[in-house]
Amino acid sequence: MKSMRIPLITLALTVGAVSAAWGAESVMNLISTGEAIQKEVQDTKAKAEATDKTNRELATEGKELSAANEQLKADIAAFTKDGESITQRSNDYKARCQSKSVTADEAKACKTQADEINADITKNKAQSGDLKKRQDELFAKIAKYNEAIKTNPGEQKSAYDAFNAAAKKEGAWLDQAREQLTSEGFKAYGQKAGCPDVNKPSKTTEAMMKMTDEVIACLKKVSNS
Repeated sequence: MKSMRIPLITLALTVGAVSAAWGAESVMNLISTGEAIQKEVQDTKAKAEATDKTNRELATEGKELSAANEQLKADIAAFTKDGESITQRSNDYKARCQSKSVTADEAKACKTQADEINADITKNKAQSGDLKKRQDELFAKIAKYNEAIKTNPGEQKSAYDAFNAAAKKEGAWLDQAREQLTSEGFKAYGQKAGCPDVNKPSKTTEAMMKMTDEVIACLKKVSNS
């Protein structure tokens, strides 16, 4: 009889050891999978939020560029008006000072007028260079902005598609974790480790991510006990 009992006891111990190992491996796999998915959710969420930030920045930049463009137009208009005034004054100077003989006093007045016109011409030329530089710089910014507003919507959609897909995977992982935590063989260990109430649904993605962190911490605590 003893020779029959020994194999039975040995067999029972072997089966028990295999069952425990399977359970531990299942929990470890759940932990590693959960951590990988959580990282994916965090990374894609960060990228999606970055596209939101870029979108807000583009909206602000668009208003600034529009205002700068209007100011440039006004400054060019004023510059053009000044140029027309200089031309008119030059024509007046030629008619008054160069087309006839003038007195000494008139010659003095003509010289003063010529000096003023020449100074304004020099100033106008400098303004022309400044305006051209501003225009080139502004147009380069506008071109870059126009390219960005064409590509950003697509980048934003792709980022949110990736984020939503990752969040969906995390939801499926929490379903797996819920099965593990509420199983008869694990429930007592989970309660002792202070596992969260996984039956309470997460209303937001942030709440789901928080729940995932808490579940992973709980699973690690049980696996290490």
